[in-house]
Amino acid sequence: MKFKFFLLAVLTVFLLPGKSFADMPEVSAGKTYFNPLKGYYVLKDNVHVVTKNHGVSMTVDANEARVNLFTQKCWATGGVKLIYDDMTFGCDKIFLQWSTKTANVTGTVKFNDAGAVKISSDTATFDWNTKVADFYGNVKVKAGKKIKIPDGIKVGRGIYSHVKYNVVENEILEISDDIEKVTIPEDPDNK
Repeated sequence: MKFKFFLLAVLTVFLLPGKSFADMPEVSAGKTYFNPLKGYYVLKDNVHVVTKNHGVSMTVDANEARVNLFTQKCWATGGVKLIYDDMTFGCDKIFLQWSTKTANVTGTVKFNDAGAVKISSDTATFDWNTKVADFYGNVKVKAGKKIKIPDGIKVGRGIYSHVKYNVVENEILEISDDIEKVTIPEDPDNK
């Protein structure tokens, strides 16, 4: 029995995606389950997941999460916080893909960028490669003094359908009435 477990553990290490071990997420939770055959964690209570990808670190705190090491994806629900540098996305659900450096957040999204801007919306996407966040549906913007707003774009107290924001430059790139629904893809292992 011990030999089978050892062999399974060794195979799991060799079957992990062609990434360095530095790219593997750090996970912790009150309750943790790991399925070595499918390469995923099921996490509950005080979930904390830190992903590192080429020097970029993202942290997800939530009530529950599933992290698949093979596909490099994370689904989290309940009191979710996504933290990147001085920015925080608060939401109900998140789908994070560290291989593509993207996150989809849904459900009462609240974004805070260290005094530059506060944005709330129904859904949002964040690409930490381009450093651009897109907010969709019932978007409200509270711009601070550090925010850059290009000529032709007016930020008022209105509600917008779409706001595009560069998190590094602290710049609102676009405000429009185009509506795009952000959805969280289903976790194929959660059946």
